[in-house]
Amino acid sequence: MTCELYFHADNPDRTKQPPRLTPMNSLPLDLLRPIVESLGDHIQSLLAISLTSRELRAEGQRILFRRMTLPKDLNRHIKFLIAITSSSLLAPLVKEYHQFDLLDQCKPLWGLTCRGLQAMVNLKILHFRSSSGHPSAQILHGCTFQLEVFKWDSCDDAKQLLEFLINQARLRTLKFNWKGAMFDTSGICPGLQVLHGNRYTINAFLPGRRVISLKWAQNLLLNHAVDHLSEEFHHIRFLSFGNFWGLPRLALVNRHLRMVEVLQLVGLSLAAPVCWNNCFLRLRTLSH
Repeated sequence: MTCELYFHADNPDRTKQPPRLTPMNSLPLDLLRPIVESLGDHIQSLLAISLTSRELRAEGQRILFRRMTLPKDLNRHIKFLIAITSSSLLAPLVKEYHQFDLLDQCKPLWGLTCRGLQAMVNLKILHFRSSSGHPSAQILHGCTFQLEVFKWDSCDDAKQLLEFLINQARLRTLKFNWKGAMFDTSGICPGLQVLHGNRYTINAFLPGRRVISLKWAQNLLLNHAVDHLSEEFHHIRFLSFGNFWGLPRLALVNRHLRMVEVLQLVGLSLAAPVCWNNCFLRLRTLSH
């Protein structure tokens, strides 16, 4: 009786049908997507919503597989890589992938990682680290993705990495400590804006590019001036200079930092003398 009164009160025309709840899977995508996005990276909620309908499954999987940023979780990586290499629909969803030191723990992961990276055709961000002391850049062979951010920490990979970087025209951020012989890098990564590395990296990838953010881990044995890079240093707005095992020699670069706005001196103690000589005309922030 209560329900009937409620129905009549809200619906004076008894010929009309009572309003029905709209099922989630009938919502347009532009309304459905923000609802799923609001779950963030809560894996259990995304898994649950992926089981409710085809539409929600597609949206849930899009978020579940867009990032793998647990770099040291071996079991999670194995499950993730098996899933994307077993489905042609999942691998293209991956936008960001991190893996640290796992190839050293699990040899079968090598082949799985190779197949996984080749399948991630839409990958934009790749962070990789291997402390085994052996070259690892072979895992990039056959990859067709166009990265925007590439951070690589593995030994003696310079030549193979250069072959990979030749095809990375959209790369904006590069982190790599170059070692050994130098190669011609002209024309490679022309749109580079952020560069992290040692002196070898600076010499290889700073010339001819408009890098605005530079993180230079200064080599203790390489204390030469950078006068030949004065034009490139003119574009830099953020500079992190030095390392935690030695004081940075600011005198090597200070005459070229007139346009720097943010300066971070890594390894500089409060008592360490710094010669400024009015070199920083636009400096707003200084940290150490």
